Amino acid sequence: MQRNSRTEKQTQDLLFITESNKVYIPMSDGQKIHCQYSLGNKTKPDIVFFFVQGFASGYFTWSDFWDALHQEFNLVIVDPRDKKSNELTKRSECSIHRIALDFVEAIEFLKLDEKKLVLFGSSLGASYVAHMVGQNRFTPKGCFLTGPSRKPRAPKKLLNFFFLLPAFVMNTLGKLVARIYLRNKVAEGFQKQVFYDRISNVDVRRWKHCRDLQDWDATEDFKKMKIPVFIVRTPGDKYHESNEIQAVYELIQNCKIIDVPAYDYCHTKPGVFEFTQTIKKTILEEM
Repeated sequence: MQRNSRTEKQTQDLLFITESNKVYIPMSDGQKIHCQYSLGNKTKPDIVFFFVQGFASGYFTWSDFWDALHQEFNLVIVDPRDKKSNELTKRSECSIHRIALDFVEAIEFLKLDEKKLVLFGSSLGASYVAHMVGQNRFTPKGCFLTGPSRKPRAPKKLLNFFFLLPAFVMNTLGKLVARIYLRNKVAEGFQKQVFYDRISNVDVRRWKHCRDLQDWDATEDFKKMKIPVFIVRTPGDKYHESNEIQAVYELIQNCKIIDVPAYDYCHTKPGVFEFTQTIKKTILEEM
């Protein structure tokens, strides 16, 4: 497994990535989607934790949290279509609806019991989760959302301009502008390192192919969610703005807020272990 940065090599154990099973799951449209999973451990709670990543996030972003979850739950991670890990043809569809369908088909492929399934959606991944649940394809036990919003946050006019450029131009100029844009949009420390790391490792051609993701409005999907939903709210996160998170909270009927002390608390050691215990307690007592 390729690691994204020097920091990751020094601080992250990558236990789940190392120990999990890997498979390419065939989708109904002929594409193959990468999946990592650890299932069937009878010593863990009778829960399958299904983690849904946001746009362009890498293993560096969540690896410590995955390791903590791996110690407590059966864990499944299916990569969205913007990730390099997937085997896609040039004609593959890359929309919210299609990516959400990938997750549904992966759940069916792995024969997961929806009554024992807990979803976790991060950033744009929260919109994938909302679309899955809102379309009534299945009814999981509940879900956690972190950094949700009704629409993608990146400035649409700027994105439309760059999508017109050739990939080799975007690979240099586009990444430079993205770094400048994010300079004041994310917190110092690990969060800024994560976002800069994503920019450095993004597959520009795949990113352009998934441009339709930037037009999605998840408002109606959030309104249709009827299962227990817990939104993780992080102070100091300037990219996932608190007023937008509040707006999403007000759209969902059966929704509660989990406040955490900092961005790093959910992403890096040692905070991820306490955060995982909070999640475990929430599942056992409130789902």
